[in-house]
Order: sequence, then structure tokens, then C-alpha cells
Amino acid sequence: MKTLYFDCFSGISGDMTIGALLDLGVDLDYLRSELRKLPVEGYEIRASRVVRSNISAMKFDVVVEAHDHEHDHHHHHHHKASEILTMIRQSGLNANAKRTAEAIFTKLAVSEGKVHHIAPEDVEFHEVGAVDSIVDTVGAAIGFDALGVDRFACSPINVGSGFIHCQHGIYPVPAPATADLLRNATIYSKHATTELVTPTGAAILAAVVDEFGLLDGVAMEQIGYGAGTKQFQDFPNCLRLMVCSDRKQEALRHEPPAADTIVVIEANIDDMTPQNFGYVTDRLLEAGALDVCTIPALMKKGRPGHVLQVLVPQNRREAIERLIFQETTTIGLRHYMAARSVLEREIVQVETIYGKIGIKVSKQDGKVMTFAPEYEDCARIARANNVPLKDVQTLAVKAYAGLS
Repeated sequence: MKTLYFDCFSGISGDMTIGALLDLGVDLDYLRSELRKLPVEGYEIRASRVVRSNISAMKFDVVVEAHDHEHDHHHHHHHKASEILTMIRQSGLNANAKRTAEAIFTKLAVSEGKVHHIAPEDVEFHEVGAVDSIVDTVGAAIGFDALGVDRFACSPINVGSGFIHCQHGIYPVPAPATADLLRNATIYSKHATTELVTPTGAAILAAVVDEFGLLDGVAMEQIGYGAGTKQFQDFPNCLRLMVCSDRKQEALRHEPPAADTIVVIEANIDDMTPQNFGYVTDRLLEAGALDVCTIPALMKKGRPGHVLQVLVPQNRREAIERLIFQETTTIGLRHYMAARSVLEREIVQVETIYGKIGIKVSKQDGKVMTFAPEYEDCARIARANNVPLKDVQTLAVKAYAGLS
């Protein structure tokens, strides 16, 4: 699993994000050609290597061509959020980049709308701001897609402090729209009396980040630095992006799963046909249940019924519960955590005169406790060779005994 971790020790902006993505190896020409899939003109993008407080970083810039007709600006060049979203939707970007870009832009419009009490689709971006916001949000989406990230995480965020001056007046840092976008994030303020998080930067985080917190149990594979525009005396104004792989997942593959915690989900059902239970069992196993069993039971008033009991990993509980409600007649479920102890298991292939058969071997502390031939393998071979199933199973057991 590939995680992209935002380390926002000096806040985040759209251009810092793209700078860091370029530093991680996203190709500038690729970014340029993907951005051309949007009908936006009158700008160019540039990237250059800069040094911020002795750290080498990539600085990304969107240079918007100046217009001569300054005076009629306020008549023509406003883009409504709804128009920009339609433009992204109709572009030739791939589905993943498009979905992310749409999510980021929507977050931006919703928060701006909320702050100024305007419907999100009517939020207006004046011309230069529109080009900037489009290139930054869509560019970030293109970069995330190019890196092939599965999951996004983010550090506590340094938002800066003080006040900012803009066309509407003087606002506290973080500015209202930014503050709205940072609602689930952990924030703090250090080292800088200025705005460190822009609305675009906050919208990127709000749209993609799955969890806010410190990194734990991962291996850092690549690190990229994106430079901000402001420069501070003794503090690097950069966004650090880290591509990480999950060490924990790797570890699990090699270690015996000793006692782990699972969720047990149960439902009492007294008005469903037996075939339907067979169907539900198959569907639940396909959806990631570890085990499913149907226990005959006597319900209230002496009615015969069944208890459906499903063992699931913790992260699949909600999906499995939805499936049970969808496929059975139950109107209520119980779920509780249970610790389970499991023997270490492995499949050993043995050679027989009919071909390879898998043997499921269970061990405790490296010592074999039980072994049994894989039913599916034996059944397939028995059918193909027209021999009794139990003979194939005996052969497989003998072949395994010969090995050990």
C-alpha cells in the first residue's frame, strides 16, 4: 500500500504541493500536457530549483499573462465554481485525476460559499485567481494520480498566525475559508506570524486526506520538498511530501498471526428459506468475511429459526453489516469484538501420480499440529481421473508423510 504523507511544518499551498510532487519525480512535461486537456489559456507553468533555509526544494509557479483591458475586468472575467467544475468534468483527464480534481474544487467552493453566505456553485473566482486555482487543484490531482497513491495521511499542520489583508478586509489567520476546510485536521502555530495555509492548500488536504496524525510503522521511500513563495530568516518555508510503504502490512505476512482481534456479527432470523442462507454465505465470504455459519435455533414462541454468525476483520464490519441487511430479512444485528488464537498455517504442495495437491499444515511454535489435503484440489483430481475422492485424499496424505 502506497501512502503519501503531507508533512505541513510550514503549512501548505497549491503551488507548494505541486512543487513537492515534481521533486518526488512527477514529470513537468507530463503535468503540462495533462493540464492542456482543460480549456484554460493565458498562463504558463514553470518550475525551478530553489534553496529555502539551506534545503533544496522545487518552486512551482503559474505565470498568468497580464491583460491590457484592466478597466473592464470586473465585467467579463469571473468564473463561477459551477462552470469550472463542468469544465473539469468534461475534460479528457483520466477518471482518477478527474475525480480528485473535482473533489478539491468542490471543497474550495463549498467553504468559500459558506464563509460569504453564497451557494457553492455561485462562488466566483476572478480571472487570475481562477486560472491559479484551476491549475493548482487540477495539477495536484494529476500529480497524485501519476504517483499511484492509495492512501493520504497528514501531519499536524502549522497554520501560522497574525492577520492577513485582502480585498474584503483584515482577517485573522487562518482565514475563514481555510479554517472551515481544516475542521478535522490537527493544527498549531509556530515560527511565523503570517498565513502559512492557503484555502487551496487546505482544500487539497480536505479532499484527499484519510487521516491526520503522526506516521507510524511505515518505511519512507521517497521525500520531496515544495517551496513556498515567502522566505523566512531561519525556517524553511517548504511542504515535505513523503511516499511511504506500509511496514506493518509487510510484517503481518511473515509473522504467525497469534492472537488477533476480530468482530463477530450475529443476526437471529426466523423467516428465510434455507437456499437463501446458502446464497448469503457465498456473498459474505466474497465480501471478505473470515467465516460464516448458520446455527439452527428455537426462537420465541417455539418458532424454528437460525442464528447467522459471521466472523469479520475489524475494517470490514460496516460493509458486511450492509450486506447482511441487504440480503437477509433481519432488521437488527449484534456485533462484538472477540480475541482469537490461530495456529500458523501454510499450504505445502505435494506431488502425487495425479499431479500436485496442496496440504494445509497448521503449526504451533513451528511444530506441526494438524495437516489435511485441500478439498478443492482432491475433488478436482478425483473428478478428472474418475477415482474415489477418499483415495485421492489418502494418496495426498501419504505423499505428505513421505516428505516429513
